[in-house]
Parts: sequence; C-alpha cells; structure tokens
Amino acid sequence: MLQQTWTSRCLMKFYAVVAASPTSWDSHKIAERIEQRILNSNPVMEAFGNACTLRNNNSSRFGKFIQLQLNSAQQMTGAAVQTYLLEKTRVACQASSERNFHIFYQMCKGASADERLQWHLPKGAAFSWLPNSERTLEEDCFEVTREAMLHLGIETPTQNNVFKVRRRAWPLRFGGGDGQPLAQ
Repeated sequence: MLQQTWTSRCLMKFYAVVAASPTSWDSHKIAERIEQRILNSNPVMEAFGNACTLRNNNSSRFGKFIQLQLNSAQQMTGAAVQTYLLEKTRVACQASSERNFHIFYQMCKGASADERLQWHLPKGAAFSWLPNSERTLEEDCFEVTREAMLHLGIETPTQNNVFKVRRRAWPLRFGGGDGQPLAQ
C-alpha cells in the first residue's frame, strides 16, 4: 500500500469521526459511506495512474486532491476527488526497465477468455505498448480494481467499454497498418 494511500485513509477516518455528530447515527453512517467511496477510489486511481518505474514498483503518475464537504453543523455531507495525470506520455513509451500503467497488465493477466475476446486482447499476444509484461507485481490485481469500480457505481457493461481496446483509435505508429495495435 502506498504511503499516500495510507495517509489518505488515516485522514479520512479522522475527518469522518470529527465530522460525524455523536448524537446522529445517520450522520455517522453518511460519513462512513463517503469515506468508503473515497477509499474505494484508490485501487482504481492506482490501476489507471500508477506504473512500475525505475524508482519503485508502484510509482504514482498522478496527483490527488481530496475535498471534504461539510454542512453548517460540521457534518460530512460529501467529498470530491480530483486527480491530475502527470505522465500521459507513459502510454506511448517507457524506459527499458519500466512498465506502462498497471491497468493494462491487469487486463491482460486477469481477464477471462470471453473478456479477452470481447476486448480484442488475444491470448499470448505481446503488445508494443506493454513492455516487461513478464514481471508480475502485487499491483497486478484486476479483481480488486473491478470490485472497487463496482463499489463506485461503475457497472460491468461500462467497465467492459472502458477495457475494450479500440482498434481504430490507435494511431498508425502503434499499429501494423490495419488500425490494430502492433503485436510483437
């Protein structure tokens, strides 16, 4: 677990306790639900925003700003999480010993045969945008990411649309001339 994830979790617990009125069970439950949704966003943000770099295996490629919303009675009523992707170029290229964002490896290792077919990810294919795929990391846990997405309200059909490789969306430099990602 990342230090910033652990720090976020501790701060959320603190604010949830402070912001919940001791006389209102409903306020406490709302604060707990908000806290849980924010914490569930961490596996999703890590999958889509972290990568294995030369410095560490789970290097954050984004910044995160969490805004807690309180009412006039100082009870937590909501929260907003903003992320700032710092390294969009990582999708196109990485240093020789680095990997792309975790989500790509999670998909290739965790998808079922039916999902791989639906998402255009042939079994055994090595994609040029997935270097060092032989390295297995603790962060390659696709089920954790999918479960977190469900908890955040991202249903399976929407997830399938997110994970589907859009063959026509790949520029020629990524493809073999037919619009498909270049398999090595």
